[in-house]
Formats: sequence, structure tokens, C-alpha cells
Amino acid sequence: MKEIDALQGFVGAGGCWNGTSFADIARTGRYVEGSWAPGPGEGEVRPPAAGSWTELVGRPGALALRAASAATRPGRREVLIDFLEMWAGTPFADPAYRFRLGRLAGTTSFTVRDRQGVSFGLYLPAARHTHYFEAVLPGGEVVPRPEEPLYAEDCHRGWGTPEQLSRLVELVRERGPVAWDGDAARALAEATGLSRPAAALVLAGNPGAGSHFVPYLDAHERSVFGFGAAELESARGELSMLNDDDRLALLADVLPEDPADLWEPDGLARVAERTAAAWTERHGTRPHPPWDTWRSAVALETRMPAAHLCHLFLDPANATLPPGFSLRLWPCPPEHRHLRTAWDVMGRYDADTVADAVFAGLPWAYADLPAGDPVRTAAPEVVRQLCKVLAGGDSPARLLHSGVIRGNRGSRRWDSLRDGTCDRVTARILADDLPPGRYESDPRACVPELVAEVAATLDLSEDAATLYLQLLLLPVPSDRKVRRWNAWTPTRHAKAAAELLAHDLVVEDRRPRAGRRLFLPGPWAHGKKPLPPMEAWKAPLIGARLSEDGSEVREFELLPGTLPELFAEVWRLVRAGAGPTA
Repeated sequence: MKEIDALQGFVGAGGCWNGTSFADIARTGRYVEGSWAPGPGEGEVRPPAAGSWTELVGRPGALALRAASAATRPGRREVLIDFLEMWAGTPFADPAYRFRLGRLAGTTSFTVRDRQGVSFGLYLPAARHTHYFEAVLPGGEVVPRPEEPLYAEDCHRGWGTPEQLSRLVELVRERGPVAWDGDAARALAEATGLSRPAAALVLAGNPGAGSHFVPYLDAHERSVFGFGAAELESARGELSMLNDDDRLALLADVLPEDPADLWEPDGLARVAERTAAAWTERHGTRPHPPWDTWRSAVALETRMPAAHLCHLFLDPANATLPPGFSLRLWPCPPEHRHLRTAWDVMGRYDADTVADAVFAGLPWAYADLPAGDPVRTAAPEVVRQLCKVLAGGDSPARLLHSGVIRGNRGSRRWDSLRDGTCDRVTARILADDLPPGRYESDPRACVPELVAEVAATLDLSEDAATLYLQLLLLPVPSDRKVRRWNAWTPTRHAKAAAELLAHDLVVEDRRPRAGRRLFLPGPWAHGKKPLPPMEAWKAPLIGARLSEDGSEVREFELLPGTLPELFAEVWRLVRAGAGPTA
């Protein structure tokens, strides 16, 4: 329904919303204030949308921010404007009323009213609890109810008086949405540790909501933000730690007292400042990875969003992924056992997910990030933390059984920890041998003497020898990555490629998901996401397992050594006549 599409991420009970829900809320408001009388054939007032709309009481600021944002779809903006206009005319926006929300122990639904106020009890079979809502009229003290609630809390009272809501609606209709301010979103990211796309979603009143709505963001919304679909999808995963209540609370009071300030210069920047303060108060701050590092992490496609992976590496001792989580075996650790429902622990990663992130993140940080990058520099510590947890007096058999490491993949992981592979990789990072900004995947940086030997032996330039070694060894030597690692322009890259073709060392082709046009001669192994396709010759050298016929990559996670070691080994094979052949 268009109603729940517009309100997604702030209210639940999606299947309970329909075309009359807004009118039903308005009618409930008239019932609360005593101005409603049933018409012919009408029964008693019942709270619409399973009562989920009551979570908005005192907190419509989030919807107002979304309604004013340039990144909101026009159709949804109209729905939001209609809702805010309706809400402004109800007691739910009137600060003279007092509202409370809670739960009841029983399963009976009811609606009662007297001169003091109104109370509702609504049993929700799917949630297996009875929702409780009471409205106390101005001057009232006690609301009638058949039973005492298990708990009931006063609703927040913040931005969103009838005057503020009506003024914002008027301004959006007169002036259109507030112009997007990318610098404000960037400032919010830097102040909180959120990624830039996640900060943009928050500042647009769309903080990671609506995982079951397709498409999550349309072309218009993406164009306003200036981010790609994969980046925004990772940002939504980053914000998955927030539930509906968190989102409403975060944005409840970030709008200006006078809504017109939104349209003034730096109006959105001031909203970003208030949002940063609200975020920090509720969730603290996190380390802020470099923008290029975050974008590189998105391409890893781990089960952990890019920002959480970076946070894990940058602050492994705390591992706030999200707040309250720490590296430990799962299921629920003792400090979480008091939580009321399964929803309260959603987003805490199990140990296997953390292990996946570390084993995918280590080779990425080592080989695909430059020397001096904070995530790369911190990689040895996160490996040490994981080893400490996995050691913990447990045997490999128990770890396999626990799900931290599973099956054949688990055996490879255990071997890499036990045989010293991870130790050698982390030692290379700690050695700090690379010049700042250089990459281990550039053999000129890590094995310059070997590049000189290859060039002399094959009568190649230094650039061509460098590219040849990268094609021989690296699992994903895409054109984009090679240029980044080597700091090459497309012209310089093309010149090196032409030299290798002239020496018949490579072949030119187009292959799915390869991202390059040069390949080693010989059989090719396809790979289904997230596994990379590659030349079959290099697969056993880099620790990849192929199908029986060698046509498909079935498993690949960790290189079996450091890049200097492996560059030397592939060159040794080529010199011994065991290199790739057609």
C-alpha cells in the first residue's frame, strides 16, 4: 500500500495498513477528544494498522524531515504531506494531551472512554502480546482500563506542534522540497562514523528502512544522493541496527523550531548538526574509515556491511557491531538474555559472520589497501583478537561444531591460523616496508628486484613486467584495480598491455565478471558471486579450489602466503617451463 510505503521504517504492521487508515486515525483522534459520534451502521472505534501508528505520537519529526527531503519520491511525498496535515488536526499533535504506550499481560482487546480520557487494548496474535495505549485529556488524571499494564511509558513530546506541522506542509507545497546538501551529509558522517551514504539516508529521513520493499531507492532518489545502488544497499545494512522506534527517536527533534529555516542557507547543515548530536547521545561515535576504503569494502560483498567491517578492523577490542556486540561465541551471551524479544537481538552478528568478515577482510586489507591506510594498519590486531577468541581453550573439533568454522572452509581457516599463513601476512603489514600510499599488489613496491629480473629475462619494460606478474598471480587483476594499485593512467596501462601481447605472453578476450581484457593462455574457470573467475593455472597456486573438470571456482578465501613469496613462486614456475600455456 502507498501509505505504508511512505511511512516505511517508522511504523510496522505493514499488512494492516489500507486506504482508510489515515481517516481511521483522524476518527480515533475525534473519539479521543470526544467529538466523534457513530454514524448509521458504524460500530465502535478501533485503532487502525494494529495500533502501530501510536508510536508516532510526539515524534512526527522524522516523517516531516522525509516529507521535506529532495530525496523522497514525489508520490510518497504527497502521502506524507497528507498524513502530516491530518496529524496536525488531531489531539496527537496537541501538547495539552498526555499519551502513554505499553503492554498488557492478557489477550483481550478493548476500547473504553470516560471524561478523563481513553484507553485501548489491542491483542496482536503475530507478536503474541497486547498493545496498550491511553490518552489523558487536558486536566485528566486517570484513564479507565480493565487491567493494569505490564508497563506503560509517557510518549515523547518534541517537535511537531499543530502550528509547526501546518507550517511545514505549507512550505513544501509552496517552495517544493529542501535542496539537497551533500556537504551536510558528509559532515554528519565525519561526526558520527557513519559512511557517507548512510549519513545521507539519515539526513533524508530514510535511515535504512524497508528491507522488504522493492526497489528500496528508485533512480530519482539515487540521483539526488549521487551514490550507486550497491553503496546505498550497504548503507542500509549498516543502519540495520536501528528498529522503527530507534529511527523515530533519532529524528524526533532535529528539525528547526521554525520550519522555514530549512529553506535558508545552511538550513540542512544545521539539521545535520542536531542529528549528529542525537546520534552520538544514543549510539556514540565510531572510527571513520577513508572514503575510498569504505567503497573498496563494499565490493567485498561479505555478510557484514562495509562500514561494520571497517569498524571491526579499526576498533576490534570493542567491536561495536552494533552497540553491545563483542567478539564471542554465539548464541546469546549472558548480557543479552534479559532482552524481551528476538527483535531486540537482531543485528548482533554470530561468530561465523565475524569469522567470515575477518577471513575476507584480511587479504583485502593486506593486498587491496595502501600502506598507511588505518584499516590495513589495524588488520593484525583484529586477527589477534579473533585468534584469542578461537583459542579460548577450545579444540578445532568444538570450533567446527560451534559454527565458527564449518566444513571444508572451516578446515582451510583453521589450517591458515595453525600453519602460520595469517602470521606471515600480518607480519608483512607490521613490517611497514611499503612506502606510504603504495600497494602490496604492486610488485614494484614489494619485490622490485624481481620485477627487474622479469624485465631483463623477457626483454620487457618495467611496466610490462609488473603487469605480467600481476596477471600470473593476483585473483582479481581487473583493469580498474591494476590502475589503482600501480597509479597508472589508461594510456600507460594500454602501453604495457600491448607489449605483453606483442611478446605472446597473454591473450586478449572478453570474459564475464573479469573486468579486464588480458588473460593468461590456457583454460578458464568461471566463478559465481562472490567467487572470482580466474585462469585455471593459477588456482592451486593461490589456494582456490576448482570443480572436478576445472571449469568453475568452487572455493577461494585466503592466499596461501604473502605476495612477495607468491610472486617469487609464480616466476620460478615460469622460468622452469611450468608456466601457463594454451
